[in-house]
Amino acid sequence: MSDPSLWQEQHPGRAFPALDSDHRADVCVIGAGVTGASCAWRLLEHGVSVTVVDGRRAAAAASGRNGGFAVTGTGLDADELDGRLGEARARDLRAATERSLDAMIALAAELGVPQSVRRTGSLWVAQDEHERAEIEHALSAATASGIPCRPAADLIPEPMRDRCQTAAFFPRDAELLPATWVRTLAAAAADRGATLFEHSPVSGLEREGDGWLVHAGSGTVRAQAVVVACDGLIPRLLPQLDGVVYPVRGQVLATEPLQRGPLAYPTHSQSGFMYYRPTDDGRVVVGGGRLEQLEHEYTDAEAVTAGVQARLDAFLDDWLGIGGARVTHRWAGIMGFSADLLPVVGALPDSPGLYVAGGYSGVGNVLGHLCGGIAADLIVTGTHPQAAALDAGRFDLTSPVAQLEKQRSREPAQLEKQRSREHALRLSLAQP
Repeated sequence: MSDPSLWQEQHPGRAFPALDSDHRADVCVIGAGVTGASCAWRLLEHGVSVTVVDGRRAAAAASGRNGGFAVTGTGLDADELDGRLGEARARDLRAATERSLDAMIALAAELGVPQSVRRTGSLWVAQDEHERAEIEHALSAATASGIPCRPAADLIPEPMRDRCQTAAFFPRDAELLPATWVRTLAAAAADRGATLFEHSPVSGLEREGDGWLVHAGSGTVRAQAVVVACDGLIPRLLPQLDGVVYPVRGQVLATEPLQRGPLAYPTHSQSGFMYYRPTDDGRVVVGGGRLEQLEHEYTDAEAVTAGVQARLDAFLDDWLGIGGARVTHRWAGIMGFSADLLPVVGALPDSPGLYVAGGYSGVGNVLGHLCGGIAADLIVTGTHPQAAALDAGRFDLTSPVAQLEKQRSREPAQLEKQRSREHALRLSLAQP
């Protein structure tokens, strides 16, 4: 496992005991990340008893180890989502993510941590001609779909302006302090009646009568329904979903506080494969860098690697002009991607009472909150407006499925290799 993230060190949160006895609840949620905490919160609103178990700590995994971006929408571009779901259902899903982000901001304020989810807007900067065309197309598609956005060459970070002329700004996006947000929400759910067990890894699930028996830590939880909400680790517990949901490692670093940083907004480039943001204390957080290491990053091993970290270091120097800044934190987290880049939420076929929520495909901070609520509503009421579009039943679980992200990554990976070769050439020509 990699070292703690900056966010986890900044907010250790409340500790909860390990499960060491037999326990009962209406619902057992596996995973105390953003999905699990949000699901527990929604179940309590329904008046349902809930127990949450986690093998480590709340927000110990990807929910506390990401880059701290809170964006609406899904892992698909606006026109791709329209093509997949149809314009009406795509519009409804986007609107649901927007409402979810609004709810997160309001709830963070209610819980006394308004800084943990804060609307700042986000910036997308083109690093080459291919990405410039991508941004222009995305602006057109987003405008047609009613998504607020504008061209934003004026907002390009100063160190990038000599090589970048195209950018887009999305004013409704937000940034968050991941561990502060999730650990505060989990603790608030416990205060309202949820039971939370940490350091209680799940070793098995089995059907028992008309309910389920969860073996976790040194004890068990008997429940009528179970929600598996551990995103990239879902296939460990539900092997029938292996390939439908699969792990992807994300790596991040953070610098020391700087007197004058280069960034004003959460920003991304390289089609989302590089993302970077400022912090309130003057640090720069940079994540991604996996384009040249793709096959090595399809893993659930939570560890930083020299190759990806070198790419992040190089980005600090080559693009942000702060190569001399001391790096204080390096960490990794495991995301869950789905085969079609849409979340997988709902009851598993032929497994009454067994639910899954995950596969957020790199944009889970808002989708995790939304999908935790969807799972809770499905358990209690049997329905949710977005359930049909995201149900696991859309996949044929009897045969391997094509994984869209792996197919789509090939082109930007080749572009990144070309970009690296061109940069090396420029450096060699600059030598005396």
